[in-house]
Amino acid sequence: MTKKLQVRVLLFVSFLMVISTPVFAAPNENEKQAFDNKIVKRIKVDNIYEHVSYLSEEIGSRAAGTEGEAQTVEYLQEQFESFGYDEVNVQEFTFTSRGEEITSYNVEAVKEPMKNHDTGQQIIIGAHHDSVPNGPGANDDASGTGVLLELARVYANTPTDTTIKFIAFGAEENGLVGSRKYAEAMTEAEVESTVAMFQLDMVGSKDAGDLIMFTVDGEKNTVTDLGAAAGSRVSDVVPHSELGRSDHVPFHNLGIPAALFIHTPLEPWYHTEDDIIDHISKEKLQDVARIIGAATFQITRKDTPALERSAVKPVPVEYEYEEPVL
Repeated sequence: MTKKLQVRVLLFVSFLMVISTPVFAAPNENEKQAFDNKIVKRIKVDNIYEHVSYLSEEIGSRAAGTEGEAQTVEYLQEQFESFGYDEVNVQEFTFTSRGEEITSYNVEAVKEPMKNHDTGQQIIIGAHHDSVPNGPGANDDASGTGVLLELARVYANTPTDTTIKFIAFGAEENGLVGSRKYAEAMTEAEVESTVAMFQLDMVGSKDAGDLIMFTVDGEKNTVTDLGAAAGSRVSDVVPHSELGRSDHVPFHNLGIPAALFIHTPLEPWYHTEDDIIDHISKEKLQDVARIIGAATFQITRKDTPALERSAVKPVPVEYEYEEPVL
């Protein structure tokens, strides 16, 4: 067996260990001892709220190709770098809309694993930084971008055995253009090593419904398993349903386990000029950040997937399918 083939076999076996891991969660009464406290207890909802406020109130509309988007890209770079990320990448891309060529950007920060505990796997946590032209997009999707930035801050100095890529996509409102361009640029090796994609979209409106995990085909996968288990540990068990229409779609199309986290039914301010900070709930922002933080830590901490060795004994989690209501 060649060295290259040995590496591929090890990656494949490691991937199978992750996706075959049962859905586990710590009982809520043991929350003080839960293994993911080193993530969830460090999340500061005020940081998330400040990001949402800056993006939607200071910058305002962030439509692809506008000055608002340019300011947003600069803000994202500055924030990632302030957290200590050495690898912050800006992917420029162009597309045509209504006969006009538009330039937009994806912004990525890469969290490297520990040198001696590298599984060779990676996960993606995504949100879209653009808004519709006629609105400030506080919930859609400054909320998801704010959670993304806070998780990046928390993870910056957290030891993991897995690469984490925090990606703010551009031009989502133009047909998922940014995430499609990013997925198209992924190498075969990157696709094979990506074991989960978590998409945060519209996660803060006080006027929206409950949190749902949407997959493109309506089937459970690694991401929904992790999300349900995390919810049972730090909040409530999250149901799953079927929906495309966000940046998880291009990754699903590559065969990567992916899910969209969003509150439904949607708020009445969706895609309007009234999508403002006044309609944002700090409680919902914190709840989603804790769930995603716990879910991603379960798959990226250095003793994954040996969950039976965690400080809190795991218990199985059941979660149900709900018909999509938008």
